[in-house]
Amino acid sequence: MKQSTTKKGFTIIEVVLVLAIAGLIFMMVFIALPALQRSQRDTQRSADISRVSTALNQYQGSNRGRIPATKGGSEYIAGHKAGSSAANAGDVGTWKYFYDNYLIVKAGGAQDSFTDPDGGDYSLWITECKPAQNEVGNKCSNGQRFGVTFDSQANANLQNEDSITPSNDKDSGDKRKGHSISIVTNATCDGEFATYSTGARKVAILYKKEGGGVFCVNN
Repeated sequence: MKQSTTKKGFTIIEVVLVLAIAGLIFMMVFIALPALQRSQRDTQRSADISRVSTALNQYQGSNRGRIPATKGGSEYIAGHKAGSSAANAGDVGTWKYFYDNYLIVKAGGAQDSFTDPDGGDYSLWITECKPAQNEVGNKCSNGQRFGVTFDSQANANLQNEDSITPSNDKDSGDKRKGHSISIVTNATCDGEFATYSTGARKVAILYKKEGGGVFCVNN
């Protein structure tokens, strides 16, 4: 006699278990992917902040160690595309000149873009360190990033920044406030903070991370 064979299918419990595992994997990827993307964008931002430091060192190398001049103690250079100059003929030696001729210039002399990974052009917010007390190592009271979110930084909604008139933000379509890199003169970095320094040529460069914390780089 032939013995009949019965093919067994998946049980309901097995199907539910497989779906649960698949759902768990999907949820883990869904949670981890945005964090990974933020980390990748912040890695690029770290390189961008270092680019400012490198460009400033190049400027100092060509100008006997001097840093660009700041008009009125503070200045805001609104971000703009390559080919849209902020500097005028009389701006040689200023931060406008630095932006156009060192920061967005690549090898060969052609202008390059300088944009945050989300696509917005970087701006520069230059201030002189104002310590609570005139002592080396004291935290500057301005130009810092505590209490500032990444979004407010991207939208130029920073403490004291709204009171600064962007010297080249002329309602033209290619110049925008936002994605503001703080450049604090007479300062050096101490972790995520700018602290007062007696060196007039010392600069701390700060930028808020999307994933939390602050980049701070010295020139």
